[in-house]
Amino acid sequence: MRRFIWMLPLVFVSLVAFADDKSELQNLHAALSLLNQEQQAVYQQFQMLQELRRANDRSLYASQLRLPQFTTEVPNYSDSIQAQRDVARRGDELAQQAEQLYAQYAEIGAKKSLLQQRILELTLSRE
Repeated sequence: MRRFIWMLPLVFVSLVAFADDKSELQNLHAALSLLNQEQQAVYQQFQMLQELRRANDRSLYASQLRLPQFTTEVPNYSDSIQAQRDVARRGDELAQQAEQLYAQYAEIGAKKSLLQQRILELTLSRE
């Protein structure tokens, strides 16, 4: 009987720890799900930005390869150069934004990795 009385607190502590682990696992899975959604949104933004960069590059090449039109009007050289500079500047801005999104994506990946590691630890400790 004495052994049973001494074992009762240990069983209670084990049950509380198990419940805490289960609650923590649920919270970790919820957080991981949110990070997955956030990472997916960042990836979609990155894809849209890449398409903008491609369109910008096409407009840069088109402005450089513009064939003469059958008109008597001669394009203004300084306007043409300014337009090319604007396209190049926009390309640089888009590249910088892409780098920022990539860094944000990698940061979310690192957070996910930590959560996944903790989930694995809790899962293995329960077995």
